[in-house]
Amino acid sequence: MNKIYQKKTSLPKTSAKSVLGGFTLIELLVVVLIIGILAAVALPQYQTAVAKSRLMNYYQTAQGIKRAQEIYYMANGTYTTQLDELDVDYSGLCSLINSTDKGIFQCPFGYIDNIRGGEVSPEGSNVRIRYYHAGYTYDPGVYSQHDAEIVVWFVHSAHPNQTECTGYTALGRRLCESFKF
Repeated sequence: MNKIYQKKTSLPKTSAKSVLGGFTLIELLVVVLIIGILAAVALPQYQTAVAKSRLMNYYQTAQGIKRAQEIYYMANGTYTTQLDELDVDYSGLCSLINSTDKGIFQCPFGYIDNIRGGEVSPEGSNVRIRYYHAGYTYDPGVYSQHDAEIVVWFVHSAHPNQTECTGYTALGRRLCESFKF
């Protein structure tokens, strides 16, 4: 019969114990604690980055509405409250609410209101973005606290070509501080 020969190694007792023993409870707790601290620091930054990305998409849509409104103004001498009269591509991001005024885009995390109060006047000639980080479904009878609001003013308005950002929550204030208009 063939014998299988194994080479015997002699390890010191202390090193043999540590090799075979695995991790101690303290070592595992330290690793979990470090991962928890890293997650606590990274999560708010991640949420702010996601919110800023969404809000920037809405801002680009608002800029498109502003450009379309300026073209409409050059052709007609006034701005329109009806967004469906404008040549604006908003597909994939927001949808036009089928209401009587047709001046509001519903977006997954907020809405874009065409002209403030539906008035075509120098005081109200702007596009207003209301952003809700937790998501929002537009209901004309219910208004809840939003995180941030961006107002894009038209050329013929009380604040020509200006953009304002107002934060109403801690996240909203961080978002407005990060934007450079």
